[in-house]
Amino acid sequence: MTKSKSPADESLTKIRFYKRWYFIVPVILVTVLIGLWVASELIIPRVAESYAKREIKKKYPEVKDLSVSIKAFPAIKLVFKKYDGLTVKVSGVTLQGVDFDTIVLKSNAWPLGTFDATIGQNEIVRFFSLKNSWLIDPKLSVDQNGILIVGNVDIGPRVVRVTARGTLEAVNGKLVFFRPTDIQVPGIVRQSEALTTVRGVIDSTPVFIVREDLPYRITTIAAEPGKLVISGKVDLEKALHVKL
Repeated sequence: MTKSKSPADESLTKIRFYKRWYFIVPVILVTVLIGLWVASELIIPRVAESYAKREIKKKYPEVKDLSVSIKAFPAIKLVFKKYDGLTVKVSGVTLQGVDFDTIVLKSNAWPLGTFDATIGQNEIVRFFSLKNSWLIDPKLSVDQNGILIVGNVDIGPRVVRVTARGTLEAVNGKLVFFRPTDIQVPGIVRQSEALTTVRGVIDSTPVFIVREDLPYRITTIAAEPGKLVISGKVDLEKALHVKL
């Protein structure tokens, strides 16, 4: 014969039940909230990256090897277009009439950021302007030892044909100076005088200027076989013509 519980026992059982759930419910809620937070930290950046890739491909369908990486903590900042890091890597893209072999754009505060880019030697006169340059009708070739320039130079009383090898140096973000290691002025009788004059022109005047309509300010420039590697600061929105 089963002994029925007294009212006191039933009351005690209910108290124990409520006490148990009093601790369990908050634990469950906290666990769920933590799970949602972790999921958002993983999902929101991926969604933002997919959106950015889609917008870039829409604008530049010819791009190759496009990758976008976005970091933000907490991830909810991305809802307000705030992030801790944005990296866009693109190969084979044409921006403002310049064919980039590769370009990497990085930013911690849109739209300001940095860039590292590679352009072929045929793109030098598209990325740079010869406005106010000492170089006239140039032919350019690039290798790991620097840049070889063949062109005309106005030295005042006459224009002479010059062949020069050297390196490039970025100055003040927009100017590029040629630092010669070797200069030749064929067909000139007074070679020493001509070389001195040509070197003075080269040293005092930039050979290239970053095109005025381009949103790049260069800090370093280096030569590789057939191409230039340039880096510096950039306005990403003006560079990509995309609002992310």
